[in-house]
Amino acid sequence: MKIQITERQPSTYVVALEGDLDMSTSPQVRKALMPLFGKGATHVVIDLSGVPYIDSSGIATFVEALQLSRKGTVRFTLAGAGPTVESIFDLAYLKDVFEMVPDVDRLFNGEQSR
Repeated sequence: MKIQITERQPSTYVVALEGDLDMSTSPQVRKALMPLFGKGATHVVIDLSGVPYIDSSGIATFVEALQLSRKGTVRFTLAGAGPTVESIFDLAYLKDVFEMVPDVDRLFNGEQSR
């Protein structure tokens, strides 16, 4: 799993993931993601465009991040999920729980969540 974190705007972090998000890689993602909520972030965006597959442990990592974001009033967005990854969120009845947008660039160009 490749993880790249950039500050796209002040206090807005984009976490770009590349590779399968499964039981073997979700701890690595969690370790990179959780400190952002203590850094004064106002918005955390997960770029899923490079993630071909996600399992329940990956979903659990994002659920935990969403809970942290709500406690700290941090906006949490999933961007760029492909059809396979999006279908996993659908099957778990979580697609409407998360803010999901087609891609990172559209998010920063003012497009509303879907």
